[in-house]
Amino acid sequence: MNNLAESATAEITDVSSLTFIAEGAANIIYKISDNQHSVYLLRLRKKLPSQPSTLDVYSFNRDHILPLFAPDMVASMQLVKIDGAVLQQLNNGLDVLERDGIRDQKRHGTVLDTGESYGILVENMTAESVRSDLPMKFSGREEVMDSSGVLSYAVREDRGKKLEVAVLEFKPKWLTQSKDAPENWKYCRTCALRRYRAKDASKYAFCPLDLVSGSRKRVEKSVRALLPNQLDIKSGTMLTVERLRRILTDFIINTEVFKTLAHIQDTMDKYGVMDASGSEESTNFLTAMTVRDCTAFVRIIYSELDEDKLSEIKEYYADGRGTHIEVDGYYFAVSCRLADLDIKDGSGTKRSYWQSIENNLNLGGWYTSDDALIEPCR
Repeated sequence: MNNLAESATAEITDVSSLTFIAEGAANIIYKISDNQHSVYLLRLRKKLPSQPSTLDVYSFNRDHILPLFAPDMVASMQLVKIDGAVLQQLNNGLDVLERDGIRDQKRHGTVLDTGESYGILVENMTAESVRSDLPMKFSGREEVMDSSGVLSYAVREDRGKKLEVAVLEFKPKWLTQSKDAPENWKYCRTCALRRYRAKDASKYAFCPLDLVSGSRKRVEKSVRALLPNQLDIKSGTMLTVERLRRILTDFIINTEVFKTLAHIQDTMDKYGVMDASGSEESTNFLTAMTVRDCTAFVRIIYSELDEDKLSEIKEYYADGRGTHIEVDGYYFAVSCRLADLDIKDGSGTKRSYWQSIENNLNLGGWYTSDDALIEPCR
């Protein structure tokens, strides 16, 4: 672990360079405005019981997650040192966000762990992160109701030259059926859980099994559910909703990212969450649960830059990290990165929680019962 800590050569010392942008149950994300780290986002750990340290998270990712994927499938991460005084100032900032009504009320009271010595720099996958000298014309971010999809976009333009970027952010969830589902299941684990929680769910919110089905019709159905019906952007842009649907459908059908995720989920969890025999190797099972909760960032770029300016975005556009898709005679560069691959809590409490979900889904018939409003996954 000491060697791991020594790999953190960078340090965050200037609180003024950090801007709160988002948070989850276990981490808070900050945008960094200094020149040295602006291509990254800073992820800091909250002070919560039974949470692994930042070093544990980074070590698990390096030793158990990264070897399972091709190098271009996972967002890059770096350890960074951070002082407790900086974390305390950021906690003071969280108090201000709460008073001003900016912070989500369900997150009130949770704070950063001032006893932590490290943070993680994560590759910035937002649409605005694609660097260029072109001035920003407009940008936005739209969440899709009844779906985990979030679409961000940025349009840069100058003297008739455009650089347009769109990023679809979503959780692929369980890409294979739960090993604890009954043989006569009609709904996958993700859709069964949605039905159970919503009780009267009436809107299709994308089925993970569609993403790895190989069926254009099924993939397109999920893409429609993940994207908004329209974008609040000016006319004349190349990344229209209709083009985004076609680009994403082609990409998802052909990419290996989601197939790889499905393979890991299937092989790392051979016996299901209800298995109490200890036959499942703990690290493998936790790896399966980790990749079932990761986030995918699919980035689409359209560029009209001249050849001499194309080098500015070469790392995103033309270095083999993505693929090119033609729609309506135009070419779009598309790539996907996975993030939020943190080790899951391996305590008995968490396992009991997962098991209680499976019990509820099975006993309540949520895998097998008919639903007049939602088409079966199978």
